[in-house]
Amino acid sequence: MILPLFPLSICLLPQGFTQLRIFEQRYKRLVTESLKSGEGFGLCMLNSKNELMPIGTWVHIIDFETLDDGLLGISIQGQQRFKINDFNIEDDGLKRGNVSLLPDWPNSDIVPNQKFLSETLQQILEQYPAQLSHYNKQDFDNMSWVCQRWLEIMPITAEEKYQCINSHNHKMTEELLTSIIK
Repeated sequence: MILPLFPLSICLLPQGFTQLRIFEQRYKRLVTESLKSGEGFGLCMLNSKNELMPIGTWVHIIDFETLDDGLLGISIQGQQRFKINDFNIEDDGLKRGNVSLLPDWPNSDIVPNQKFLSETLQQILEQYPAQLSHYNKQDFDNMSWVCQRWLEIMPITAEEKYQCINSHNHKMTEELLTSIIK
């Protein structure tokens, strides 16, 4: 699969939601192409050296608007993780990658000793009603989903997030969370 790539310092994972402000010409082109094709684009985290991390998330644009400052605002939702096999850089600097899709983390029901992670996440997200409105109440009963949302908002390095994202399930993230949040 070939996807235009949008490198950012943020983390967004499958089923996650965020909003972006688009101002560079190459990313305006990326948005136009993504809307016309309906295929979305790849969101890739940058490491501490400002280099693309090898695993990103295929996202779709779910809404767009002209912001008060005249910039383009888009709302995106994560669909599936991918691995970048290689990429090229076009004349305007837009990166386009050959990617392979990765399987989602398996769903995992919340058990009693994990409930505090779900409840704390809900309390945090209640402060952001626009974001919270994109999630279903039952999502908070799935430990894999909860761990992915925590990875998106935790103030840890991209390299630390990448270690968790690169795993095959939520267990590493859960261990990290329980060591930080007590």
